[in-house]
Amino acid sequence: MRSDLAEVYAHLRREPEEGADPVSAMRAMVEGYGMGCSGAGLAACRVVPVRIGAMAAEWLVPPAAGDGRIVYLHGGGWVAGSLTSHRAIAAELALLAGQAVLVADYRLAPEHPFPAGLGDAAAALAHAGANGPDGPGRAGRLALVGDSAGGNLAAVVAIGLAPLADVPRPDRVVLMSPFLAVTPVAGGFAGEPDDPAVAGDAMGLVAELYAPGSDPGDPAISPLLAPDARLAQLPPTLIQASAAETLRGQALVFAQRAWALGVPLRLSLWPDLPHVWHAFIGKLPEADAALEEAAAFLRT
Repeated sequence: MRSDLAEVYAHLRREPEEGADPVSAMRAMVEGYGMGCSGAGLAACRVVPVRIGAMAAEWLVPPAAGDGRIVYLHGGGWVAGSLTSHRAIAAELALLAGQAVLVADYRLAPEHPFPAGLGDAAAALAHAGANGPDGPGRAGRLALVGDSAGGNLAAVVAIGLAPLADVPRPDRVVLMSPFLAVTPVAGGFAGEPDDPAVAGDAMGLVAELYAPGSDPGDPAISPLLAPDARLAQLPPTLIQASAAETLRGQALVFAQRAWALGVPLRLSLWPDLPHVWHAFIGKLPEADAALEEAAAFLRT
């Protein structure tokens, strides 16, 4: 294995602090997931804090931003992640795409279980459609991006299953290592590779924390199981996944379903990389390449 990949995998396999409860351990892991890696975007972008109702959010605004806007929904199993944990990814995407990126600090489980975070994700998209970093005004183009559990939220919002009326339809969707089902359906957890970031038993735990007592087959929780009529509403979409991660099967099945319905979806499958390798900007060349691929898709 390459030395840079070996270092990243060793970082992801580190043990949590002894005695930490699972939620605290996951939150600490997600905050330090990317090893502090960042690129030119973090230094180049202007940070504009905003509030969307009671929710905190922030715009990452690159120099000479166009009239397109991107909403970014961070991962973390619905229980972890923050504005700071994913700021470097969002800023890099903003710089590469030449568009302002709104990162939503949506409510987390278990303190705020389903559908609280999903409602916040939809509210962020509605806000970005009507407001830019410098005030009210319609977006020229509107995109929705999410990684891991944020990819789940993005997919659910994009197919119109969020608990909020008048949510605009995004022009483009990018799903990075998305978590698309919480049940062991085809393409689920069984028989997947050794993934230090996402294990089947751990994902079952976060699913229960996120949606306790809910039907795991609800397509608002598992968009992989959405009916055809809903899935057919998906805008042009790019899915990026690693062949070495647990969630690869879900990405494949979701793509196959979308293709059968005529959805313009591109599946970009990368070898030998960890879950959401995009976080390792400047350390893994594939992180930079994947973000450029996503930015190019968002620019079209």
